[in-house]
Amino acid sequence: MAEAIWNESSIKLTFQNGMKENGDPNYVTKTFRNVKQTASPEQLAEIAASLSSLVTYTLFSIERNDLSEIIQP
Repeated sequence: MAEAIWNESSIKLTFQNGMKENGDPNYVTKTFRNVKQTASPEQLAEIAASLSSLVTYTLFSIERNDLSEIIQP
């Protein structure tokens, strides 16, 4: 049976930093690595809110990315 072994997690914050010439929103992203595997969604939302207070852009979305390796026996 195949097994998944966790390698790392990261959190990606997307900020809206204005509008493009055609009126569409313009986004920038920042990724933070080394997120604890046990971090809850509530904890990540609190961290994202704290980090977003350090920039002038509006926080648009928060994304967690987990990376695992699949091992086959």
